[in-house]
Amino acid sequence: MRLAYRMEVLEGLRKDGVLNTPFIALEALGALSGAMLSGRAEAEMQTTWPKEWGNETITLPLSLILALRSGWDDYRQAPTGRSFGEALQIEGGGQGNHSMKAKLATIDRARGLANQIEINYIEIEGDQTPMRLDNAIHEVALANSVSFETAKAAHKAHRNDIRDALTDLELLKGVKPS
Repeated sequence: MRLAYRMEVLEGLRKDGVLNTPFIALEALGALSGAMLSGRAEAEMQTTWPKEWGNETITLPLSLILALRSGWDDYRQAPTGRSFGEALQIEGGGQGNHSMKAKLATIDRARGLANQIEINYIEIEGDQTPMRLDNAIHEVALANSVSFETAKAAHKAHRNDIRDALTDLELLKGVKPS
């Protein structure tokens, strides 16, 4: 079986210090996903890798594995100088282009600000009257050393998703818009 032989060769190269585990993992993901696409059963594929790799498995959407495989194939066939991150299209790849990591960090930061604003805005203890939204935004802006406009924009971008999630969890009453 060619697949089993390929896996043994890769493991031998790892043992000899020629290839590292992440490189081998990407090679193996490509080969195993190809085997799955060609109709091999999961149980049959589990017999193809070396015992040193263990027998623990997880189930993942094939589309995720294929995305890594595609990027890995692009990287292997790319001219020298193209990084793996560029092949996966997760690095900026040019002046003014932000990496996916930077984009996600920006989104996560804005979402965090919006979460804090929502908590301050909807939190009512005892007989207190609800806080005005502008006051909640101002408090969060000060606490996070950002401008009022930055906090307000973050809240505007994410408030509907946050409120929908809170409604789904039955923490907010009301009808979720369709």
